[in-house]
Amino acid sequence: MHSNRTEGLFAMAEELLMAAELEQQRAEEDVVSHLICHHSRQSISNFLAGYILQKDIAIQHPVSINSLHEQCIAIDSRFESLDLCQIECRCDTHDQKYCLEQHKVDSCLSVAQHVRSIVLAE
Repeated sequence: MHSNRTEGLFAMAEELLMAAELEQQRAEEDVVSHLICHHSRQSISNFLAGYILQKDIAIQHPVSINSLHEQCIAIDSRFESLDLCQIECRCDTHDQKYCLEQHKVDSCLSVAQHVRSIVLAE
């Protein structure tokens, strides 16, 4: 039912994650940290939403990284291993703030990579 939408979300999540990883690999003075932040959290949202839809479950609103994560935990306990504490915007339902500090951006990217590994492990 949701396979085309799910495939689209996963493809976009992969693309965003790759863009964040490439940005992180640039020379330190050339890195645009808000791009890593934005791409990482959009990737996380798309992977989580895609996973929920793949299971043929409706996404509950309001949508945030935290609410998507909670829905995924209810479906699969492997998502309990995700630590979202470093993502300050995890409860936000909008995409207007960005982290600029490198350690925060690195944490968000790491979470995005972990989400990908869980989702694609099936």
